[in-house]
This record gives sequence, C-alpha cells and structure tokens, in this order.
Amino acid sequence: MASRRPIPLVVLLALVLIATGFLSSLSKSSNPSSLPGGLAMDSSAESTALYCTGLSAVSGTSPGRVTFTNTTSASHLINIEVVSDSGTRVARAANLAPYASISIDPSAGQHGNYFGVGAQVSGGGVVGVAVTSDNTSETPCVSTGVTRWYAGGFDTAVGSHAELSIYNPTASAAVFNVDAFTASGNVAPAKFQGIAVGAHDEVAINLGAQVVDMTNVGVRVTVLRGALDIVGVQKSGSVVSLVSGVTRATTSTQFASVTTALKATARIQLFNPGALRATVTLAIDLAPYNVPAQSVSVAAYSSAFATITPNSAVPAAGYAVVTVRSDQPVVATLATGTAATFSLSSPLSAQSQLLVDDFTGKGFDSAAVTNTSSRAISLTFTTLSSSSPPQRRPSVTLAGATTASLRTLVPSLTSLHHVVMLVTSSRPTMLITLTLPTSPAGTSVIAPLDGR
Repeated sequence: MASRRPIPLVVLLALVLIATGFLSSLSKSSNPSSLPGGLAMDSSAESTALYCTGLSAVSGTSPGRVTFTNTTSASHLINIEVVSDSGTRVARAANLAPYASISIDPSAGQHGNYFGVGAQVSGGGVVGVAVTSDNTSETPCVSTGVTRWYAGGFDTAVGSHAELSIYNPTASAAVFNVDAFTASGNVAPAKFQGIAVGAHDEVAINLGAQVVDMTNVGVRVTVLRGALDIVGVQKSGSVVSLVSGVTRATTSTQFASVTTALKATARIQLFNPGALRATVTLAIDLAPYNVPAQSVSVAAYSSAFATITPNSAVPAAGYAVVTVRSDQPVVATLATGTAATFSLSSPLSAQSQLLVDDFTGKGFDSAAVTNTSSRAISLTFTTLSSSSPPQRRPSVTLAGATTASLRTLVPSLTSLHHVVMLVTSSRPTMLITLTLPTSPAGTSVIAPLDGR
C-alpha cells in the first residue's frame, strides 16, 4: 500500500491564502441604501448612537431643535455632545423616561452657524429628529455615516441659498469631494475636492460659492476616507428645507403625497450622475382620473425636471402618487411650494417600523401609508404616551402596491394633531409620507422617524 506523504507547510499556507483571497473577492463593501435610525436598533442593545446635523443659525435666529423620543418602556440615559462649525463644543446628559421626549437647542452656549449633534444612548429604541425653528421642515437623525450621498433640486440663484451641513461622527478625520450636476453638465470645483473634516467636527459647504446662480443643482458627495452624516439645507425666500438625501442613484423611486392643489407647484427634480442619457417616465396615480404618463430625458452628468403641477394634463385634485422609472440610475427629489418659494424633500426608503410623531405641534394635513411590494402586508398601530400605557390598535391588511391614508387604516384616529404612533409592518416594504398644514395644501412634505 502506498504511503501518504505530508503536505509541506509552505504549500499548506499558500493554499490557505489563495482560499482567503477568493472568499474576500466575493464580499464587497457597499454604501447602505438606507440609514438606520433608532428604531432599526435592537431595543435590548447595551448602547446605541444617533447623529444629527442640518440646523443653521446663519440668519441670526435660533437654528431649531433636536428632539429625542424613547419608544420603549425603559428609561435611557443620553450623553449628548454638540459641536459647531467654529469648533466649540458643549456636552450634556439627560435621562429619558419611558415613551417621553426631550428637546435641545444646539446653539445654546455655542458660537457658530452650523451644528452637529452626537448622542450616546444606554440601550436601544430611541430616535431623534432635527426640526427647523419655524417648524416647516425636519430630518431624522441617523445611527451611522455614509460614504456616498446624493440630493438634487438645489438653487443658488438670487433669493435662494443652498448649503451642505456635514458632521463627522467618527473618531478620525474624514476627507470628501463634492460634485455638482446642472442643466449644462457636471461641475467639480477644485475647492470642493479633498475637503477635510476632523473627528466629531462639523463643517458647512456653501454650494453657491462655487456653483453660482444655478437652479436645479444635483449634488454628489464622495467620502474618500471615513464616513459622514450629511444634510442639505435649502433656503428659498423665507422657506428652509432640510434635505436628507439618498445613498445611491436608482431606476425606480416613488413619492406618495405629491400635491396637485390650486396655486401650488410640484416638480420632480432629476439629475443623472452617469455617462449615458436617461429616459425617465413618471406614472401619476390620481384617482378617479386617468392621468397620462409624463416623460423627460436627462443627459449624461446633467439635471432636468418634470412638472406635476401646474400641468394641464394633471387635474387639481388633492394628493397624487408619482412613480419615477428610468432606464438609467438617476436621483429624484420632490420640490413643492408656490410660484415664489419652494421646499425640497428626498424620497423615502421602505421600512418595517416607523414612528409618526407631531414634533412641530401643527399636526398633519395628510398621512399616507404605502405598501411598495406586490404582496399584502399586515400593519399594527401602537399609540405612545408618557402618561399612560401604550395603546395597540387592531391590525389591518394593506394590499400590494397600494397607498391608503392613516385615518382610513385607523378609523378611531379622529385627528392628526398630537399623534405619537408606532407603525409596524409584517415586511420591510412600508413607506409613510406626511405633509404639514400649509396653504396651498401639501407644500411641506416630511418623513417619519427612522425613515432613511
């Protein structure tokens, strides 16, 4: 019988390295398509983190506030650090009771114009939101930074002001590039390349300093080192909107509450970050009307838009569901307002759990729940209060590819004022779109918490 010869150690090590290299090639790091917030974190976790940015005191007024809400039955200690773009820092701590909320003014005791907030939470189930001082816009806090970020529709023309508020939540310096996409093509100013931001620092990028007197500007931020929390800040006249952005260009996007009200304006602002021309089709669902599809072509590395209202093909009949489909990945942003001013809102990502909370105190003009899948989902609704036990309402089924109002799904919900409601879906295919009371209706669109 032939004897077995031992494999030399050097050969064995070589085989292990080859196998390791092959397996590593199968695993690719990628930018997350959605940013998890507090609800995405296990409520039994020992600790979680939330990062917030976007609030500005450029006009000399209060920048607004950051509000943290506890969605669990346990108390949580929150250690908060606020940093400004001038480098000043303020630390504070608070105990957050079950189902309670606390708010902080990040400019208190600070010097600077823009503010980043980092919060370390004992446990999970706490969410955060940044709200402007005039209560017209808000953006969720996130639990991680990103390495690529897109948003469109910015305006640097006279009467408007557009900036990027950028917070570094990591313990090391980050470096990033900013590219702009306009109707006439791509712009990559030298001063927007290789920008550094220190560990746990905040910076603001004035888009108009390099992209001068432009409308419908798309922006791509590429993080070369580290990860960043990024929010766009658009000021149109007296209207300020916080733009949460997205982490990738896509071929399909949906906006569930697009106003068609008289005297309102609504546009889908598009930009194409790729090398091929994109043909974009917009399907407009506005029952009981049969609205013809709208189409627009977006050149490579350029921006364009499609008007939903005023549009002779679209009746003035409340809220429409607009589905954007493209043969090339594009970035879509909703711009709503009047002939004089506008507000920007990014598309939402589907989730399995979202918190509807009336942070502004104004209530909501509309609250729409969308099932983005072709299969039915089961929804549960739990009303939260710091003064009484949670109230769970009967579960309901929402058919596939359907949008319904929150008040239709929860008939016992008599008002959209002072609502604090946790909505849970049987699958992560749920969107919730909220609009604030405005005249004309639907010109301020906001996201529920954990909606990125």
